[in-house]
Amino acid sequence: MGGTVGQSCSTLVDELIARDGTGSKDNPITLEPMSKFPVIRDLFVDRSSMFTNLKRIKGWVPIDGTHALGAGPKESQEDQELRYQLSRCMTCGCCLEACPQFQPEGQFVGAQIFGQTLYFNNHETGATLKEDRLNVMQEEGGISDCGNSQNCVQVCPKDLPLVEAIAKIGRQTTVHSIKNFFTGKK
Repeated sequence: MGGTVGQSCSTLVDELIARDGTGSKDNPITLEPMSKFPVIRDLFVDRSSMFTNLKRIKGWVPIDGTHALGAGPKESQEDQELRYQLSRCMTCGCCLEACPQFQPEGQFVGAQIFGQTLYFNNHETGATLKEDRLNVMQEEGGISDCGNSQNCVQVCPKDLPLVEAIAKIGRQTTVHSIKNFFTGKK
């Protein structure tokens, strides 16, 4: 819309006009489907690759057998606030559409997965799968493929702290790699 990534369902015309002058006769508003996802019909695209990547990082909290253990782990206020912000991701794909590293045929997982990896890794129960997630971050398409263009942050409709997520996952992956090197793990 107006040359920028956005959601047609929530973008207001008056904001487009104020932001970049679209909506005039010389600069009309154009609605197009996202280009980095297969088009199903009209503006509807297939974002199943995003959900496949959530499965790759085991984007869930393993709770089997923990239901009767009493109160959950305590978290600092700072961790709670960061996790709340990251939990607001709606898997819309705007971050991936704006990312120069993300390509339909490529392996790059993108900012949405980095945010969700941090979300689960920063919770004591979710961290039980942290090594598995960080192994995915070490693979092709993981954190080292991020060019840090920060386009994701500019287009995220929820203003998620994606740059912070990228930085923290980069650090966690580096520490994980060093530990694996010295312990002889993969």
